[in-house]
Amino acid sequence: MGNQVKKLLVVDDDLIDAHFVMRAFADVGGNLEITHVTDSDVATARLSGETFDYVILDINMPGMNGIDLLRRIRTDIRTAVLPVIMLTSSMNPSDVYTSYASGANAYTLKPSSVSGYRKFAEGFTHFWLDVSIHPYEHLPV
Repeated sequence: MGNQVKKLLVVDDDLIDAHFVMRAFADVGGNLEITHVTDSDVATARLSGETFDYVILDINMPGMNGIDLLRRIRTDIRTAVLPVIMLTSSMNPSDVYTSYASGANAYTLKPSSVSGYRKFAEGFTHFWLDVSIHPYEHLPV
C-alpha cells in the first residue's frame, strides 16, 4: 500500500456538508485525491470512466437517491466490490438496514461539528487506508 494516492469519490448534493468532508480530509492529511459530485447521475458517469478506491455516499439527494446509486454500483462488475461508506443525516432504521442489505460497507451519521467531521476523516483514514486490505489490490486472476 505505502504512499500510493487513493481516489475518493464524495457524492453529496449538500455543498456545505461536502466542503466539511473535504476540509476534514485535508486537515487529517493522508494520500487521498478527493472528487466531489452533487448527484447520482454524475457519479455514475464518473464511476464508469474512472477508477476510484472509495465512495462516500449520501442517501437523500434529488433524482436517484444514494441507495439506488449503491445498488447500481453493486451490479456493475467494475465497481461490485468498491468500498462504499454511507454518510448521511438519516437515522431511519429502514435506511440503515437497506443500505447494508444493498451492499454498503459502513453506515455513519453526518457529524454536527467541524471536529466531528475531523474525527470521521481520522477514523476513515485509519481504517480504510492504514488497516484494511483493499479488494482491488487482491483481484483474482
